[in-house]
Amino acid sequence: MDNVNQQILRHQLSEATEIERIHLIAAFVLVADSLSFARAAEVARVSSSTLSRKVSKLEDLLGLRLLERTTRKVVFTELGEIYYQQCREVLDRLRETDEMIASYKSEPQGLLRVSFPVAFGRLELSDILADFISIYPKVKVEANYTDRFVDILEEGYNAVVRIGALPDSSLVARKIGRNRKLLVASPAYLARRGRPETPQDLAAHDCLCFSRYARSGTTWQFHRNEVVETVRVAGDFRSDSSEAISQAAQHGAGIAIVAAYLCREAVEAGRLVPLLEDWTVWPESNVYICYPSNRHLLPKTRVFSDFLVQRLRHAMR
Repeated sequence: MDNVNQQILRHQLSEATEIERIHLIAAFVLVADSLSFARAAEVARVSSSTLSRKVSKLEDLLGLRLLERTTRKVVFTELGEIYYQQCREVLDRLRETDEMIASYKSEPQGLLRVSFPVAFGRLELSDILADFISIYPKVKVEANYTDRFVDILEEGYNAVVRIGALPDSSLVARKIGRNRKLLVASPAYLARRGRPETPQDLAAHDCLCFSRYARSGTTWQFHRNEVVETVRVAGDFRSDSSEAISQAAQHGAGIAIVAAYLCREAVEAGRLVPLLEDWTVWPESNVYICYPSNRHLLPKTRVFSDFLVQRLRHAMR
């Protein structure tokens, strides 16, 4: 072969994709396993000449002879045997990786990274997480508790729980239940300041406001029989923590709007009293579990989503 043709061949071989290279290596390893083109052809269900062309192309790509062929036998060259051992190991690792991935797709296992709002996660999910781990021992859960917005893709989470309005996104949002809210105050506060009978009465009370959204924090709305009442409220205490607001209400600091899950225990114990129960705090919101896509969803994420919805569906109606 003259120099021009050799240069053309080298250029063509350098353009070979990694996938093509793997196919050539697989053909070489198949032949090298038995040192027989005929037996390898039977296994692969292709012709011996097809395998021979693939091995020859790989040899041209590498610029060295891997196998010596005679009419009676095939033997390794010195470098050919070294190359075979390395390629055999690589293909074995690929097969093992494929098997591992297949098992992850068929059975819940591996690390599940999830994120929850702080109070909701602490009060509603602790027992659920413990039960989930006991039922799915091959799943290791890493739970992050935060009230900030979590970028599920950027931060590498499998799923997040979100409360309230959802931003437009490509995430799948599966409803867990309603985030019912209650208007509450302590018995001591009501004994001191009196009990409001209408939403408009709240304007004359100390109200504990959520400071994360300054505008909506001081504008409360209530709904009843298609009627929406809006009232501007004020008070001496604001916080971006729903738990802090609940605690302040229990200590008599004022009237608060608190998620039902957050004040359930305090209401049952008599530390907080529900108010204006014939009105609904408006607007209502929902709790969702969000994950990137239903397509190719890993079993660990799917069963966790199912488990959460099943356990919380009745409690959050």
